[in-house]
Amino acid sequence: MAASIFFWNTTMNELTQLQGAIMATIKLAMPQLHTVEALPKVLEDATEPALYLAITGLDQGTDPGDGRSCMQATLEARVRVDANLVQAPLQAAILAAQLIELLRCQQWDLDFVEGATAVSAKPADIVSEPAYRAEWIVRWQQLIYLGQEQWPWPNQPPGTLVLGVGPDTGALDEGRYQSPEQMV
Repeated sequence: MAASIFFWNTTMNELTQLQGAIMATIKLAMPQLHTVEALPKVLEDATEPALYLAITGLDQGTDPGDGRSCMQATLEARVRVDANLVQAPLQAAILAAQLIELLRCQQWDLDFVEGATAVSAKPADIVSEPAYRAEWIVRWQQLIYLGQEQWPWPNQPPGTLVLGVGPDTGALDEGRYQSPEQMV
């Protein structure tokens, strides 16, 4: 039971770190956004332009073999501008394009995150309503590694690789072993 509690705490911490790092980077890179925060349950009127961020999916990734779990996270940012502005749809598209440029090779200065991939953007689903034309959704995926690296074997002192060819192997034949360079 203790191991699952430990995993829960580290996972919560890493996902919290990821979300915080993304929001901090976006705030710094896109100062024209008045609001950059986690996607709330209900989008209420906020000072716009605004960006709301959410982790919308987690899929199991390839096991890195080092004790950590790999997950492919799907993230979504909703970029909103005031729908009453004359160029609201264009302004929303420009902000979405700026975010896409920011996502290029982005790891958010976190050592457990790989670069953003599968980046896409489109207007919010209901494009017939003027208010929604002023909102774009930017989606991307990132591999994240959860937990701590583990190396269950004792550290070995540095040495040189030497090879023995059978039947001349074993403790009594170590003097006959050769380096790969000698075998050429």
